[in-house]
Amino acid sequence: MLCALLVAAALGPVAALAADDDAEVCGRAAAEPDLGIAACTRLIDRPPPGMPLADLYLRRGSGWFVKGDFAGAIRDYDQVVQRAPNSFLGYQNRGLARHRLRQFDEALKDFNQALRLASAKAPLFNARGAVLNDQGEFDQAILDFDRAIAIDGGFTRAFMNRGWAYHRKRLLDRALEDYGRVIELSGSDPRGYINRAGVRIDKGQFEAAIADCDAALKIDPGSGEALTCRGEAYRLTGDYDRAIADHSQAIERDAYGSAAYNNRGLVFRDKGDLERATADFGAAILRDSRDDRAYANRGEIWRLRGDLNRSLADLMKALSINPASPVALTLRGDTYRERGELDRALADYNAALRNVGDFVAAYAGRGLAYEAKGDLTRAMADYQKALSLPSNIDAEKAKPAQTVARARSDAVTKIEKERAETAKLESARREASRALEAKRTADLRAEQAREAELRAPSKTATAAEIAAARAASKAEAERAIAAARQESQKAFEAQVAAVQAEAAQREAALKAENARIRATQVESPAAKRAAPRDPGRRVALVIGNSNYASFGALPNPGSDARAMAATLKSVGFQSVKLVENVGRDALLAALKDYEDEAEKADWAVIYYAGHGIQIGGENFLIPIDAKLRADRDVQDEAVSLDRVLSTVQQARKLRVVMLDACRDNPFATQMRRTLASRAVTRGLAMINEPPGGTLVAYAAKAGQTALDGTGSNSPFAEALIKRMVQPDLEINMLFRQVRDDVMRTTDMRQEPFVYGSLPGENFYFSN
Repeated sequence: MLCALLVAAALGPVAALAADDDAEVCGRAAAEPDLGIAACTRLIDRPPPGMPLADLYLRRGSGWFVKGDFAGAIRDYDQVVQRAPNSFLGYQNRGLARHRLRQFDEALKDFNQALRLASAKAPLFNARGAVLNDQGEFDQAILDFDRAIAIDGGFTRAFMNRGWAYHRKRLLDRALEDYGRVIELSGSDPRGYINRAGVRIDKGQFEAAIADCDAALKIDPGSGEALTCRGEAYRLTGDYDRAIADHSQAIERDAYGSAAYNNRGLVFRDKGDLERATADFGAAILRDSRDDRAYANRGEIWRLRGDLNRSLADLMKALSINPASPVALTLRGDTYRERGELDRALADYNAALRNVGDFVAAYAGRGLAYEAKGDLTRAMADYQKALSLPSNIDAEKAKPAQTVARARSDAVTKIEKERAETAKLESARREASRALEAKRTADLRAEQAREAELRAPSKTATAAEIAAARAASKAEAERAIAAARQESQKAFEAQVAAVQAEAAQREAALKAENARIRATQVESPAAKRAAPRDPGRRVALVIGNSNYASFGALPNPGSDARAMAATLKSVGFQSVKLVENVGRDALLAALKDYEDEAEKADWAVIYYAGHGIQIGGENFLIPIDAKLRADRDVQDEAVSLDRVLSTVQQARKLRVVMLDACRDNPFATQMRRTLASRAVTRGLAMINEPPGGTLVAYAAKAGQTALDGTGSNSPFAEALIKRMVQPDLEINMLFRQVRDDVMRTTDMRQEPFVYGSLPGENFYFSN
């Protein structure tokens, strides 16, 4: 989207004097980046007289940009800005590169400066709006796109970007208008059709969406994006076979994209194949670690599979990427509700509705939370609100939510009716009791009157007549009261029987659920001893980096890694891959190969010994060929801990990453700081809690440095190896004992630390 704006300066006539036509080749760096970069570099090293260096850096920067080396492009554009501070091109192109690296605030600063300097402002308003879109600042983004369109009424890209902003704001009709304008202006661009199809899907116009995807495929038959868009429309019409075929074909055409995996995962979810759905969402995350939709969808699947801890971890991650997502907020509310954390669930549903006021699923979820709290009035209000909203907008979430709302609304109506009947019966019983008490009082008074009359002889005959009449009246009253009491008692007993039957049904369901939970929990010690434990398939990747090219060798990582690999083999791991002294490319290749092993395994373990570093709170493992002359080099020369964690994510039961990488860092003292906000500090940084079923073990807690020790192995490696071979030592207790061992060995100078949590099942390295 942004390459269309990239601009390189035109070289002056002096360029023709450069040897071997380097000036001409450098001028084509954006079209032929490899040749152009080399030519520009030669010219920069020996600039011809009169040729501005700023122009050469600008050209070479465009070559780096086209190659996808945005950090390299930024370095060249820094030179342009320093040498030609009044030229908008350096700021403009650096802003584009920073946008690609998601350095949004820095990109906005560059575009603001470029706008002060440039005369042609429409492309810059569009570029700045694109950054605001990615920040979720849709209102401000739309203002920038409006400005760009006001300047250039045929600016296709601005219409495209404004349509995207309207779509995210759920102003679907306006989004349709903008995408229609894109198609009018550039009918040969398939993205106009694809984006319009996405809006039509959200409006429930599935046939029209399929037609748009077909039109895009006529323009570009190889478009994986059009295929997966059509597959999503097929899914929502219930045509799962066609949907899977389209998504699978899209994956074949673009194996590195995340959208098709995410969309195919939704099909498997709808078909009830939760394991395949989990796998596809995981594959989407591996290909784009910032795909909030994939994290949210996988979080929903973990909830459906009963793993609420993993569900919550994925939904937390989704919201860290996109805090305003109504889908992720609602799904997290669902998980909190199932965990019994009803106030947190309500807070999430409320937040979702603040962001999107007509999000049906949030109303339905909030109604369920209110019902669980016993607040049937609010629950019914939310169910009715959910049912009153159109189901064709956000149909994928709205229709199932309305089905739930309708069922629970009927149930609440029945409950309220039963409560009213119960209240009515209680009132009847109270009235009958009052009538009986009144009768007793009347009888007492009548008896008193009769006795008084009997004591008066002159009125004996009259008294007898009165007594007979009273007796007849009393008998009639008693018959009436008895009949009323009998009817009231029958109705009350019927109500009690209904309540008892419902209670018995709930108790039976609760017992069944408790039995299911008990079946998955820890067995008794006797049962554990009697039953053999099958840990399933266990695989490990062991890495030891000792021979650093730019600094002195570390004494122990190689021997630590070899000893760890031998130990893992001895306790029954089916696959243990050992790699030593690897550069960045070899380390990434080893991680990529290991992903395939981990995906088929129950346990996936990674052990790393060598240098590690934290910059700005982010952790990196250091390959042996790293130079790290400046802090910004870390992205290009090191491997992030997040990348390592993603490698083991697909293992079925347990994921363990052990890092003996907290050694005193030789890079920190010589590393040049380019950003004041990126502190380079000792040891490794704290991490957010990893997903459920994952443990990350540091040799030394955050901010500490680990010791190499005086023996052939580091204190951490020595303790791990000792405890791993100990039978019946559950993994949580293993790491606690490793901590104690290391603390004793190092005289309390080094304290290992473990992040993460595990499900109810016990895990043992050695049975």
